[in-house]
Amino acid sequence: MCTILKEHRYVAHIRDQKHFLRIEELISGKAIWRAKFRLQIPADMNREAATIYGASPEEVAKLAADLLSRTGSGS
Repeated sequence: MCTILKEHRYVAHIRDQKHFLRIEELISGKAIWRAKFRLQIPADMNREAATIYGASPEEVAKLAADLLSRTGSGS
């Protein structure tokens, strides 16, 4: 079995930090995702790990920027 992903990259500037967002698009395969696009944000000392799903890479990037701006620093 093979899973094919396409990667979309965004840079979010939040306060004085840059966050590099690597959003994955499920092209084909048997992976079970809640939506076509996802972003996995690792845990750091200010927040738990999170996985964000959405209908477009722009939606996922916006949700991630909102989450990162609420939870403080880290990348």
